[in-house]
Amino acid sequence: MKRTILNLVVAAVVGCLLLGSAPVLAANKPNIVVILVDDMGYSDIGCYGGEISTPNLDRLARGGVRFTQFHNTARCCPTRAALLTGLYPHQAGVGHMTEEQKGADGAPLPGYSGRLNDRCVTIAEALKPAGYFTAMVGKWHVGQNHGVTPWGRGFDRSLNSAAGGFYFQDSPRAEVFLNGKNLGTTGKPLPKNWYSTDLWTEYGLKFVDEARAAHQPFFLYVAHNAPHFPLQAPPEDIARWRGKYKAGWDKLRAARYQRQIEMGLIDKAWPLSPRLAEVPAWDSLTPAEQDRYDHIMAIYAAVVERMDRAVGNLVEGLQQRGELENTLLLFMSDNGGNAESGIAGRLEGEHPGDAQSSVFVGQCWATLNNTPFVRYKHYTDEGGIATPLIAHWPQGISKARAGQFEKQPGHVIDVMATCLDVGGAAYPKELKGKKLVPLQGVSLRPAFEGKPIHRSEPIFWEHEGNRAVLEGDWKLVALSGQPWRLYNILADRSEQHDLALAEPKRVKALAAKWDAYAARANVLPLGGWQGGKPRRARAANLSTKTKFVLKAGDHLERDQAPAAVRRGFTIKARFDATDPNGVILAQGGASHGYTLYLKDGRLVFLVRVAGKAVSLATTQTLTGAHEAVARLDAAGAMSLTVDGAAVSGDRTAGPFTTMPTDGLDVGTDQGGLVGEYPAGNEFHGAISSLVIELDPK
Repeated sequence: MKRTILNLVVAAVVGCLLLGSAPVLAANKPNIVVILVDDMGYSDIGCYGGEISTPNLDRLARGGVRFTQFHNTARCCPTRAALLTGLYPHQAGVGHMTEEQKGADGAPLPGYSGRLNDRCVTIAEALKPAGYFTAMVGKWHVGQNHGVTPWGRGFDRSLNSAAGGFYFQDSPRAEVFLNGKNLGTTGKPLPKNWYSTDLWTEYGLKFVDEARAAHQPFFLYVAHNAPHFPLQAPPEDIARWRGKYKAGWDKLRAARYQRQIEMGLIDKAWPLSPRLAEVPAWDSLTPAEQDRYDHIMAIYAAVVERMDRAVGNLVEGLQQRGELENTLLLFMSDNGGNAESGIAGRLEGEHPGDAQSSVFVGQCWATLNNTPFVRYKHYTDEGGIATPLIAHWPQGISKARAGQFEKQPGHVIDVMATCLDVGGAAYPKELKGKKLVPLQGVSLRPAFEGKPIHRSEPIFWEHEGNRAVLEGDWKLVALSGQPWRLYNILADRSEQHDLALAEPKRVKALAAKWDAYAARANVLPLGGWQGGKPRRARAANLSTKTKFVLKAGDHLERDQAPAAVRRGFTIKARFDATDPNGVILAQGGASHGYTLYLKDGRLVFLVRVAGKAVSLATTQTLTGAHEAVARLDAAGAMSLTVDGAAVSGDRTAGPFTTMPTDGLDVGTDQGGLVGEYPAGNEFHGAISSLVIELDPK
């Protein structure tokens, strides 16, 4: 009798284990939180040398491991695609931004589809079979405009924006989606007067509570839009930083560099990269100019500080729920500091930093953001691709490693492999009947304990023709249309001593590996990001044409575009609009340029000279077919007519004294942004005629 009872008990226990094996095993798995911030430089946070107050991130660093040589892809959309899929961005379909590009034959280019494709799998899709509850909050920006959404790519819960570009509830373009439902800015259950950085954290913890109620481990992806432009923060946060940046970028860079050496983050043998020639010395500025720049950086610091506070609230929430000890938390940035608005930066609006303002940190402060490295977002020099990476996991990282640095190189393609390793999940060979591209990254988990990462291949980059390959201690890097440069990263991480001429065999070998990568990873054609047209080296001679007849989708390089330096010109455009927002024409970038675009249904003619924008706009909203004539005369006076009626206003932007750096686009603005619109700025409708005529010299 006793044996029979014992047998029944054993059978019952075994049966329960067999029937409930997945939940039982899943319950013991670690939670995973991946935090990605937007446009933040390598040295902005305290634990990487910055003066901005980031006590919560600094605390995570003291309790975890800081990677000194971790990398992103140099731009927001490609980094998100690579992080989510474990593939290089072109393999996932997002080699540039979210516009679909076509080749010379009219066929879509696989590497530039502007959305996650069906040959990749997201971390959420891969972790779900292992028992994980999956959630994301924040900026998506990998193809929602093409129907690729978080709720369609494996996330059980999501509160997201399609592409970011706002902070306050009443910011232009503010719009959030809860589990696929468009809530706009005020739909229930959104709180009143929300600020996006805080909102993402609030909902992240709500989703954690749902996972706990379901007795599942969770994967939470927190994609902050901070500190991306337009920089916006509560006035009391800005006020705390006002005046603290009047020391200037030269002294502050030197101070960050010294702190980085003292904390052991960088080698003292690496020189601080000098200011690029176009960045002025701080002491050469007038007091008024210094005050303006101080105001810009005070707003940036306030945005970063608020982001750190949100990280602290998330960590505290996990701790209160008893989840922090067994949660792997990874924190990183999607690219280096952003110089897109040029030397002047932007400080626009009646109250800079509020919901209606437009503030860009600019090239001068981006030089500080990326200390000690050279260049910025867009570029594959270290200033564009180096990011902090903090790994914090009390149960998974020994106390002996707490506060230590990890010098092995890593890349955002490694995040997927790390999550699968930690979560006990397998990378699938196919999804929904489609064969998947093999995983490109490797698990960083060994590095948490100071053990070797098992990487057998070099790490590769390409963005807008800028390219690089890293193998061991050697990095080959080039600007678009320029020859390769070679650096020994172990001895010269700040890329100051080009060894290409001294090591021609190494250059040739690494270049061959990059060529093979580009061929297999959908990088080619190299100009694919602008529609398959190979990017030409910038010519010294400018176009001599005086009349340009253009159509939607046209792109002209700088040397092909209208040479509008000290010269008047007239734009005549016929269009039929089906959406209240979109760019009809743009030439130039964030420093010099002009654009004709729709914003909330109003037609805007905007001219930007030395970073300062002046605009004329219709008071009425436009729909349907219209004819517009925009003019900038040789003295810089502006005018705009729509259907023969003049738009009132006396606006003078001044003439262009230098040729805009970026080229010309019709139907979008793919380079540095001239106007006050986001990166996803395509015109929807028809542009039946567009003519630009230059005045005689």
